[in-house]
Amino acid sequence: MTSATALHQLVAIARKDALHELSYQFQLSMRYISTLFSVGTFFFLGRIVQGSEALAPFGGEYFSFALIGLVVMNIAHVALRDVSRTFTGGGTGGTLEILLAGPTPLPSLLMGSLIVPMGLTTIDIGIYLIAGIALGSLSFTLPGAGLSLLILLLATGTFVGIGVLATAFLVLTRRGEPITFFTLQATNLLAGTLFPISVLPAGLQVVSHMLPAFYGIRALREVILVGSGLEAVWQDLAILAVFNLALIPISLWALRKALDLAR
Repeated sequence: MTSATALHQLVAIARKDALHELSYQFQLSMRYISTLFSVGTFFFLGRIVQGSEALAPFGGEYFSFALIGLVVMNIAHVALRDVSRTFTGGGTGGTLEILLAGPTPLPSLLMGSLIVPMGLTTIDIGIYLIAGIALGSLSFTLPGAGLSLLILLLATGTFVGIGVLATAFLVLTRRGEPITFFTLQATNLLAGTLFPISVLPAGLQVVSHMLPAFYGIRALREVILVGSGLEAVWQDLAILAVFNLALIPISLWALRKALDLAR
């Protein structure tokens, strides 16, 4: 398959999804109104917990601390839930067999199904970051922005890998899967999303270091809030890269096996 054919397949999948999303304009509007409400909620919550000792390594400001966590959680939601939408929607709509019998390879199906959801989530992230800059909580340098983008891409890859594993489980059971739920809850509670892991018991802090999201969130805060460079976050980047190298091939293999069994 040529690169032009692969690109055409991705564009076709994205166009279909975009038309579907744009047909629900009220729902789309409510999505971004909800994003603005989230920004306001954490801005005023930050005024209450400002200056906590646990926040000292991150500049002592809760609002900017929470914004970074929200960015990663948004990516987690879309990567974990929308990866499986092609298969769950196709299964209930009776089109899954047609999709799998077509010329589009499995990786292209997965990547294509994420283009529009990731695009919408990028707007969410943009709202968070613009709000942070406008309210004086965040600032970016050009190298810092590039490094932050690399961290986000690596963090997204880990969530996509877990999402594909969850999809494989779903294809086999056809009754739902626990992987997405537990990953989201563990990320929200243990990865330092909304509070520093230093407030957790020592045993749970050990669990935190087993979660890919922890390294993405920690590296983003180090770059954006502290102003550090590559020398401070290269270990987090290396760990995220290892998670990607392990999760993505294994999850694609598991999904292919699950589809073979389902057939």
